[in-house]
Amino acid sequence: MATGSDLASPGSGSAEIMKSGIPFRMSPSGAEVPFFTVFIPSYNRAAALYQTLESVEKSTCTDLEILIVDDGSTDNTRELVDGWHPEAPMKVIYIHQENMGKIGAHNTAIKHARGRFFITLDAGDILLPDGLEKIRKSWEGIPAEQRGKLAGIGVLCVREDGSFPGRVFPEQGKDANYLEMLEYTGEKRHAILTSIMKDYPYPVIPGEKHIRPDLILKRMAHDHDLRFLNIPVQVNVREPDGITANIRNYRLNNPGGFRLYFLEEITLHRRYYSRKKSFGDHWRYIRYSLHFGVGLVQQAREMPRLFPWLAAVPVGIVKWLTDKLRHPFEKNRNNS
Repeated sequence: MATGSDLASPGSGSAEIMKSGIPFRMSPSGAEVPFFTVFIPSYNRAAALYQTLESVEKSTCTDLEILIVDDGSTDNTRELVDGWHPEAPMKVIYIHQENMGKIGAHNTAIKHARGRFFITLDAGDILLPDGLEKIRKSWEGIPAEQRGKLAGIGVLCVREDGSFPGRVFPEQGKDANYLEMLEYTGEKRHAILTSIMKDYPYPVIPGEKHIRPDLILKRMAHDHDLRFLNIPVQVNVREPDGITANIRNYRLNNPGGFRLYFLEEITLHRRYYSRKKSFGDHWRYIRYSLHFGVGLVQQAREMPRLFPWLAAVPVGIVKWLTDKLRHPFEKNRNNS
């Protein structure tokens, strides 16, 4: 891969940028504008990353840039990327930064993304050959007056056995905001206009590196709709040491992010939820607030309605104490 190098400073750390010299059509401002930015975050997953890159190379849509954010890897990730020579005419941008977790990698990526659409592909996952092409054709098939009201397209992921996790979308597709589509459970993927994605970075909480990924989609839902289509785009591959397999540790090591997430469920999104869901949001908010060092008095001040919070206090305290007994709470600032 022919590379040039440059230096930038995304967020709180510096990042070294290497990029291949594949030309794109130019915007009026002279900037390169591929149709897609395929963002791949990676932390010590060189072997899994290679599988993902190989799948992107097989994409029938080559109007894209691959943006790899290496989140402080200590393995041979950089050597793998430097030695990967895709035959397809696609640009590869590699950014190495200090370890800031997936949210930090995402925030770095949206600062550097040039594509019209931004889509995430985790290291280890497999892009289906025609997935991006189908997204592009679907978008271009939407009348211009309708496209102006949409922030992007929501699509499907598939398991390794070919089945769909959760519920698929309505057969005819649907225009709605993300919060209106929560009944369609299971992991999904979203191709979002990069210009809009840049308005919704993940909040950064000192000492923490993880937050629930749909926090920004829920924030976005108050301003933008998406078109949801039954287009399979990628195969999700579960890694034994990935976030899903270690979700309890990620939650307990990042209480501030989870506290913020459930606070927004209560204060911003509650009109979309049932009473049962709201009760769960309240006790989880209490649980993670206590882990984060925010006491009951401050919590009460943050509540739009006091009674639902009061009803959830006993459960939240029990959950917090159970965590303390089963998993001595020590904030691990080195988790990714």
